[in-house]
Amino acid sequence: MNIVGLGTAGCNIAQCFSKYPQYKIFLIDTEEREGNLLKVERHKNIEDYEANVPSIKDFVSDSGDDIMLIVGGSGSLSAMSLAILGQIKEKNITVVYIQPKLSSLTGKKKLLERATFGILQQYARSGLFKDMYLINNQNIVEIAGQLPVIGYHDKINEIICSSIHFINVLQNTDYIYGNIEPKEDVCAISTIGLLDVETSEETLFFDLDLIREKDYMYTFNRTRLLESSNIIPQIEAKMEKKTEDWLTKISYRLYSTDYDSDFGYCVFRTSKVQGETIDSL
Repeated sequence: MNIVGLGTAGCNIAQCFSKYPQYKIFLIDTEEREGNLLKVERHKNIEDYEANVPSIKDFVSDSGDDIMLIVGGSGSLSAMSLAILGQIKEKNITVVYIQPKLSSLTGKKKLLERATFGILQQYARSGLFKDMYLINNQNIVEIAGQLPVIGYHDKINEIICSSIHFINVLQNTDYIYGNIEPKEDVCAISTIGLLDVETSEETLFFDLDLIREKDYMYTFNRTRLLESSNIIPQIEAKMEKKTEDWLTKISYRLYSTDYDSDFGYCVFRTSKVQGETIDSL
């Protein structure tokens, strides 16, 4: 997969992926950065970013078919996101949308975030994207706990990056046991989260409304899987309790790893545009 970071937040997270060999990183920003950078002109007004979207087809011409675009919702360059995505619409696109602390936004920043957030979700529902991951910075702060002032955003970005990476790896790795329900195309609005493999409790990166699909990924040390006989029945019993109603699909899978510790992740999906009080489902 290839990672495209758009704007300050998007580029900072995208650069975290450089430590993994599976990704090629592309950066679009107004600032100088190390790496594969498409530098755009800085403007005073958000409208000027919308009117001066660069061509990126040559920039990502050798990027392959799978592209993940990472963008922060209140950044000025997010105004370019729709036009940029339109240029690569033939690709298999996953959008990672980083929602800032909404109470800190005012004026045009608040309007920009609201518009970008809503329109990107509508595009996801229409099938333009394969997936759209919603991540709220405040949820990550609560997961991380007390953070130092220096390195505050670095820690948040690392949690986001490592979680997405391991989910990507697991989704492309054979599991040893599980039950997978087919994904509905309309359920393209998603969030990810950490999974406690002992309790099956999840901690989501965004408070998603009207969840329709839940996908749990458990990883266990190979030795534990060889020696334990009750892991599968325990997980199956917990999965039965996860079904909120007959509309909710539950998928789960178990992986064997050589890591000393066991860990897990989850992906929750919905067809509902978040932030809307009324939505036709």
